[in-house]
Amino acid sequence: MHEHAEQEQSIRWDVVAVIAMISVVGVLGFKLLWMIEGYRSFVWSLPIDVQYVVHPVLRMLIVLIGVLIVYRMARVGDKPAMGMGVGWTRAIKGAAIGFGCTLPMLLLGLWSDSLTVSWYAVLYKSISPGLTEEIFYRAYMFGLLVQVARCPMWPTAIVTGAVFGLAHVDITPDEGQTIIGQLGFWIAMIGVGGMMYAWIYWLSRWNLWIVIALHAGMNLWWDMFELNATPLGGWGATGVRVLSVGLVVLIVMRSRGMGSPQRSTIERE
Repeated sequence: MHEHAEQEQSIRWDVVAVIAMISVVGVLGFKLLWMIEGYRSFVWSLPIDVQYVVHPVLRMLIVLIGVLIVYRMARVGDKPAMGMGVGWTRAIKGAAIGFGCTLPMLLLGLWSDSLTVSWYAVLYKSISPGLTEEIFYRAYMFGLLVQVARCPMWPTAIVTGAVFGLAHVDITPDEGQTIIGQLGFWIAMIGVGGMMYAWIYWLSRWNLWIVIALHAGMNLWWDMFELNATPLGGWGATGVRVLSVGLVVLIVMRSRGMGSPQRSTIERE
């Protein structure tokens, strides 16, 4: 019986392999496609609004395929969750917490005397990435690696956070830029942010709406204001982002309704 329990708790490398393959396609596939001139010309020939959603929609189709495969591989006791069907109450509460904790960024933005409101900033720079990137990186990559493949939480959060950061590197940089040259503070901060999003998702008992709203809200205020242009400068902009994430962590950890992961998840640690 002890041997059977150890087998149940061991990492399922077959599931890890499937998630890794789907993730590589979702991260690198579109970057490689964009290097093909014919593909770029085709996308640019589409209406501008369609251009912005081509890759997000295709990535969601890839996620759907990956989820169907992983769900067929999952055992009865795994019961994986993607974090969106949590019920209206938890969804609204999670979204309110996530978005509400980004308001310090709004306050700093108002100090910058710079405001740019556009449909592009709201839909394509905040809502779209907040939704689709969290489904891909947190719900699919991180969530299913922990829930189904039984990978330990922190190493998985660190690895998927690093992938999230590296995914923002342009493999076809403009003249004068290099791929290695992009690996600086900005990419590191995105990677750390991805790790923290994963932790929040885990702490909230797989309520994806918290990190969707947090991600979307942070992107929104960043694109609507020049946060670096305040008297606090770049460090102030970075500090207020850290504050927003820290507030979410504090609230989630103290909230009775979502403060601790399920027992089955803890036991896998």
